[in-house]
Amino acid sequence: MDAIRLEYLIGLSIDQKASAEELAEMAELMALPEHEELVKELLFKAYEMPKNEVDIDPEKGEAILQAIYQTTPVSKKPVKLPLLKWISVAAAVLLIASVGILFLTHKTKPLQQMASKHRHVITPGGNKAMLTLADGSKVALTGGAAGKVASQGGVLITKTAKGQLTYINTGSALSSNGYNVIETPKGGQYQVTLPDGTGVWLNAASTLKYPVVFAGGERKVELNGEAYFEVAHNKKLPFRVVSNHQTVEVLGTHFNINSYQEEGIQKTTLLEGSVKVSVLKSTSILKPGQQAQVWKNKTIEVSIVDTEEAVAWKNGYFRFHREDIESIMRKVSRWYNVNVEFKGGISDEKFNGTISRTKNINQVLEMLETTNAVHFKIEGRRVSVMK
Repeated sequence: MDAIRLEYLIGLSIDQKASAEELAEMAELMALPEHEELVKELLFKAYEMPKNEVDIDPEKGEAILQAIYQTTPVSKKPVKLPLLKWISVAAAVLLIASVGILFLTHKTKPLQQMASKHRHVITPGGNKAMLTLADGSKVALTGGAAGKVASQGGVLITKTAKGQLTYINTGSALSSNGYNVIETPKGGQYQVTLPDGTGVWLNAASTLKYPVVFAGGERKVELNGEAYFEVAHNKKLPFRVVSNHQTVEVLGTHFNINSYQEEGIQKTTLLEGSVKVSVLKSTSILKPGQQAQVWKNKTIEVSIVDTEEAVAWKNGYFRFHREDIESIMRKVSRWYNVNVEFKGGISDEKFNGTISRTKNINQVLEMLETTNAVHFKIEGRRVSVMK
């Protein structure tokens, strides 16, 4: 029964839903030697991280646990955990539960040393977008009440309170040459249900162009930036996403496209169904769990990837796996609407981590700093990165 209870509590902690009392109970159960293998199995399964990447020594692990106890008040006296080799795993789990991020490839500083020095608080992005209608008029989708946004040629456009744009064909719209464009700024995201019922989640600094009514022999949209698609199935009308020189064609499926110009690479990740990725004369068919990477030389490389990493942004997280600081800071820049500059060289370290996108930028930067590989300075909306 204890093992079942421990599995339940670890699940709560990873989802950041555990109470202070539940965290304390979890720590006590982790201290039992018979639960050592279960703790390892659950943690590595949840984060798909090789065991040899765990590199928090026992002393550091106990320091982390003690710091967590100090910041998580409980009614009963905390159990002092023995200095076992596997305590680094328990420490990592509790670190996730307390601060929402996991960095295992570096020696981690005890939490009590993480006093905030970034006093200027920059809050995370939210549901923000600008809609350009077929007649050229613009509608701000940030804030405001839910309800009717516009009506175009028999199509009703409405907005929900949760930041979702929906197109409803009232029955009179048969064809249209008009296009709408929805654009998210840096620090913004938005969801739109297209006229055919396809759901699209737009990440920050992204643009999607689409017809008011899908007519003819295809459903074609144009993307710049990043978006997750859940395409409504229609075998008579293939759905095509054009981004840069790439075209992704599907009939009905779930996939993510990252096509930011500054990344220098386009990534199409398939979660469900099948897609065809085409660039110039090259074509690849993806299976679920695969990712097509298109480089500047227009070659396509297909590999098996962690799909959760590709769509973490949609689910409200940053998730890094062996990612360099330049790539991480481009994501930070887009989501928090800040300018990033590097001073004194760029760290060549690779980072692994998960943290909620609802955290303010200070919390994200402080967690990166625990690796001792990088340091930050915030001045207004400029973030300086120092090796």
